[in-house]
Amino acid sequence: MLNKQGPNKIDWTDWTWNPISGCLHGCDYCYMNRMEKRFPGIMEPKFKPDYIKKFHNAKKVKSGDKIFVGSSGDMWGAWLEDYKISTVLIATLQHEDKTFQFLTKNPQRYYDFSLDGMDNCWFGTSEDGTFRTLENHKILINSVPKKSIKFVSFEPLLESPKISSKFYELDWIIIGANSNKGAEKPPKQWANFLINEAKGAGIPVWVKDNYGYPEKLKEFPKKHSGN
Repeated sequence: MLNKQGPNKIDWTDWTWNPISGCLHGCDYCYMNRMEKRFPGIMEPKFKPDYIKKFHNAKKVKSGDKIFVGSSGDMWGAWLEDYKISTVLIATLQHEDKTFQFLTKNPQRYYDFSLDGMDNCWFGTSEDGTFRTLENHKILINSVPKKSIKFVSFEPLLESPKISSKFYELDWIIIGANSNKGAEKPPKQWANFLINEAKGAGIPVWVKDNYGYPEKLKEFPKKHSGN
């Protein structure tokens, strides 16, 4: 229900929580494909309201902790009913002392919900450098309130990243590689490009260890109260 994170895991969050799991995007590089082989059907979308009740009663999650919501799927997928997503969002408002991080390949879905005032939530999207996610950072900026923390996870970076002027309105970027065994590491210059553009705009950067980048760079958004 709640999984502790840290070094050698998802190191930009403290916990993962999956009240909505599963995904129908069908990305061949998804790390959950390994789990699908072990547990057939695990990628079928599921809504787990009991996870919400358990989260409300969880004493191990402390004030100031960051919770990545939906690490084992895409809770903003077009296949999900609005009320399921709304139920999770309402639950986050009852824990204003914690930070909830959302990530989706379908950022236009953010536009379908009233996200104003959700100051304890960060809204992100994924870009892998390929055509299928090419416009995601632009869609994200246009779908989320201006005051919200907006971020892009460039992971796994499969091709040279392409950005638009909307990139400079982001509050944070994450850079990572394909974590599957034997996967080729992306070139250093792809990360260099993103880092240089972000630094020039004052955007914090988090480079995951799986990229193999020679420098350690792990920064959080400046608006995050824990900085």
